[in-house]
Amino acid sequence: MSQAPDFKQTQQQFTAHLRDPKAVAEPADVESRRMAIYRRLIYNNIESFLSSACPVLKQILGETAWHNLAADFIRQHRCKSPLFNDIAREFVSYLEDHPQQYQNMPFVAELAHYEWAELALGIASADFVQREVSQQQDVLQLVLHPSPLAWRFAYDYPVHQIAPDNLPDKPAEIPFFLLLYRNAEDQVKFIELNPVSARLLDLLESGQTGQQAAQAITEVLQHPQPEIVLQGARQLIEDWLQRGIII
Repeated sequence: MSQAPDFKQTQQQFTAHLRDPKAVAEPADVESRRMAIYRRLIYNNIESFLSSACPVLKQILGETAWHNLAADFIRQHRCKSPLFNDIAREFVSYLEDHPQQYQNMPFVAELAHYEWAELALGIASADFVQREVSQQQDVLQLVLHPSPLAWRFAYDYPVHQIAPDNLPDKPAEIPFFLLLYRNAEDQVKFIELNPVSARLLDLLESGQTGQQAAQAITEVLQHPQPEIVLQGARQLIEDWLQRGIII
C-alpha cells in the first residue's frame, strides 16, 4: 500500500512549480486545470503590482523583457514581507541583487527604486503637517526637522528624467539629490536639490538651527560672503516650511 505524500513535500512542490512552472513539474495529486488557474493568479497579481509601481521601467524594457524580468523575480527572489504593498520594494531588492539581468541598462535598479518611492510615499500613513511661523519669528533661529512625508535620496542616474527617448549611458560624476514630498492635497512632488541644499537639510535634521547650518556650510565652502549663504538658507527654509517639507 503506497503511503500518501507528505503535506510539506506537496506544498513545497506546489509552490516551486508556481515559481518556475517550466522547470518544476506539477504536483501529481493536483488537477492540471486547477494548477493553471493558480499559475495565472500568482503571475498576474504580482505582475500587476509591478506594472503599477514601475510604469516607466516597463515602458523602457518593452513587453517581452518586462515579462521575462517579472517571471525571473517570481522564480528567484525570496520576499521578506508578506504584504502586497511591499512587493514593489522587494522587486527593487531583487534588481539590486541581480544586476546581470539588465547589464545594458545599469540604471534599472535606481529607476525602480525611484518609482517605488513615489508609490510608497503616496500611501505612507503619516499625516501632513505644516508649521505656522509668525512674522515675529526668525526661521533661522528655529529648530526644524524634515517631515516624515519628505524623503531624500541620492542617485547616480537622473531617474526623474529617464524616458524611452532619454536613457543615460553612464553614471553622473555628481549624484542627483532628489527630495520627494507629499503635500496637503496628498500629491507626491519632487525637488532636485544641489549638494548645498541637500547638506542644509542634513544639518537641520541633526538638530542645528538654520543659522548654525548656514555658518557650517559657509566654513566648508570658504565663502567670502557669509551673508549670501545665510540669505539663501533663509529662502530655502521659508519655502520648505510652506510646502510642509520641514516642520
